[in-house]
Amino acid sequence: MNFTELVNRIRYEQNLTYEVPGFDSQNGNESAEFLFLLEAPGPKAVKTGQISFDNPDPTARNFRNQLETAGITREKIALWNTVPWYIGNNEGTSIRAANHADVLAGIQYLEPLIAAMPKLRCIILVGGAARRAHIFLSSITSARIVSCHHTSARVMNSNPDAVEENLKVFRFIQQSI
Repeated sequence: MNFTELVNRIRYEQNLTYEVPGFDSQNGNESAEFLFLLEAPGPKAVKTGQISFDNPDPTARNFRNQLETAGITREKIALWNTVPWYIGNNEGTSIRAANHADVLAGIQYLEPLIAAMPKLRCIILVGGAARRAHIFLSSITSARIVSCHHTSARVMNSNPDAVEENLKVFRFIQQSI
């Protein structure tokens, strides 16, 4: 199953359409070495229809800047969410935090995602919600699993060390994995 088929499967099984954004075609995706696993798609991802660090929001901008600073290129990455569908308000203007039930519902789709990535070397869990998938991921892949801070403005602004800590993780995976 490729990434497009996976997105279509999720949409069908969850009875959703645009609420499950697809993958950014400019990234490595199935050929990627690094899977960055985020929380859930925000309003801008739903609006653009893709999980991308090119989306017009501060989280995407921070993420892009950190990856570029660390020297990680697009062809090496795939971006996805622990909960692959929008979990925000009905107006589509704000996301709520993923809860335990959301994560449990979403992780069932991680196994086919990982199976579609033959060059996968490392999964980077971006933020707390993604870290809740660590034990499950450890049971289905031998890829290295590391964590970093979420790149939202709230996290970046509340922790003065967050950017530098993320850069250390990104440089580590770029150089040693």
